[in-house]
Amino acid sequence: MSLALRSPVPITSAAELSVWWAEVLSEPDAPGRALSLQWLDSAGCRIGRVLSISGITAQPDPGVIGFVRQLRDMMVSESGTPAHLALALSRSGRSSATRSDREWATVLKAAFDADDQVSWSLHVATDRWITTVVEPPAEKFDARRIARRPPSILLDRDWLVDQN
Repeated sequence: MSLALRSPVPITSAAELSVWWAEVLSEPDAPGRALSLQWLDSAGCRIGRVLSISGITAQPDPGVIGFVRQLRDMMVSESGTPAHLALALSRSGRSSATRSDREWATVLKAAFDADDQVSWSLHVATDRWITTVVEPPAEKFDARRIARRPPSILLDRDWLVDQN
């Protein structure tokens, strides 16, 4: 596998991950529901670009879960190092987690938790707020640390552009 591009700016706390998702998903490009994925390496640096799957259903879709599982398995086999898969469900409606959001979390947990190579987290992004449904693991993302860096630094929008 060729080396994937990595951002030099790590995401090191749960708060930074939430701020990062809030900024990235603040400009929706597709109407309806979407599931977005972003890989972070063991140091918390983003690997590649965000992948968004639009048009997902309110209830967990076995095909989407299978596809995400295949991507996860490929990343584990190709990279050989533990990583973190940050996921975000984008939808309209209230900002608190719904029964449907919790069902997605339950199905993802069943699909992912058998393998300790990859940690994962799940956020829900609405037009008003971002809510954490599954916290990132505290051993990788300090739960007590606030986001000390501004979104402009966390996003580091130029790092992929500079690589082209």
